[in-house]
Amino acid sequence: MSLTFGEIVEPSTRAFWDDYDEEEEGNAKPFEPLEWIVFNEQDANTTEETEIQKTLTGSFRLLIFEGQKVNSFVGTAILKGNKSPVLQLSCGTVCLFHVPAERLVVCVSEEIDPNLFGHITEKLKPWLVAAESVTTISLQPAVMYKGATERELEQVCFIKSLGDAVTDGSVGKLEAPNVLTGVAAGAVGYRKFHNKPAAAYGCYVDSVVIDSVSSEPILRLLKAIGLPCAERYELKFRNSSNLYM
Repeated sequence: MSLTFGEIVEPSTRAFWDDYDEEEEGNAKPFEPLEWIVFNEQDANTTEETEIQKTLTGSFRLLIFEGQKVNSFVGTAILKGNKSPVLQLSCGTVCLFHVPAERLVVCVSEEIDPNLFGHITEKLKPWLVAAESVTTISLQPAVMYKGATERELEQVCFIKSLGDAVTDGSVGKLEAPNVLTGVAAGAVGYRKFHNKPAAAYGCYVDSVVIDSVSSEPILRLLKAIGLPCAERYELKFRNSSNLYM
């Protein structure tokens, strides 16, 4: 493998690959199957299957919220302080919450490894099959959106939709060459393949951390599609410096 003006140029045949590339491939860690870890302090003897079945009782909606550092926002603005997931995947980046009062199951994913997206979707299969409706909300960097208007680029957050999404004047359709990625893509694709409704929303933000300003369009979206959420979200900063003024 060689570099030409900063680009990686891959040879047409593996015969010309450098030795160290083959060594790295040979030393690659084997994939470990993802497993659900149960979080139930009241019943230490409960099983994964038991906890899954509890969340599948009756009709419910499935919300998949995906993006880096979204746990705090979801826990505060949507789960209203509920920090205890029912299940967590062994990769440590995907949690499942059950809100029976709202007939809602919430999956929060902070996973960034593309190799795991398909496996995570497979582990969500029980809820993707049984849910009355599936909504995915993905956070993406605004600079990654191709073809954004000048007005959109001036905003701290603009939203695009795909699938069976309910849109208004503030939410436009996702346009080519932009595509849906991550666990959201797998979930919506699975639902469509089985002729079940699914709505996807991409929230393009100017920062990976949701604050009080960038959260406003997201909260308006949640209210518009009938999902419970707080009226306002305030980001709590942690003082990581020992300097004082």
